[in-house]
Amino acid sequence: MNLKLLWVLILLLAGSAMAQSNSKSLEEHLNFVVGGVWASQNKNNDGKPESFNSFHMNFENWSSKSSVRGEIFGVTNNGDTVALIQIWNYINPSQNNIFLTQRTSWGETGIGTIVPYKEKHLDIQFKSVTSEGQEYFTRDIHYVLSKNEMRAETYQKSKVTDEWQKTGESIWVRSKN
Repeated sequence: MNLKLLWVLILLLAGSAMAQSNSKSLEEHLNFVVGGVWASQNKNNDGKPESFNSFHMNFENWSSKSSVRGEIFGVTNNGDTVALIQIWNYINPSQNNIFLTQRTSWGETGIGTIVPYKEKHLDIQFKSVTSEGQEYFTRDIHYVLSKNEMRAETYQKSKVTDEWQKTGESIWVRSKN
């Protein structure tokens, strides 16, 4: 066997093994939120009956462990539950990331990516388009604090060239149903 051909074969096998280990890592990150109901208290609650007292989200596997879908709900001060956002995420092996798409109940659509950062947190970035056609950008950084707790920091900007502005922070806790 030609030495050059053998070297190419070794590189291909190593690349395939790395891609499989990265996919597993992506799969673990993707599936972290699957199971139970996550809840976050609204620290900025103004006390009005229609204001959100808390937010809940739940995720489940879609067709396999490489895709999940979920929903985020707002719980008003008088106890009503309002569906806010539908989310679909799946592993994109060719880009070595997780693809995100979401749709809000008020007509916005968001598309972006989720990338694990040094195995410490997830860096979620997406572009949203409002029902009026306006675009803006969101970055959520999710820090895993434990198996059942994470901290989310949210940043937004109007244009790609703008600096990220922090718009919120929340703690999410998983409970079993």
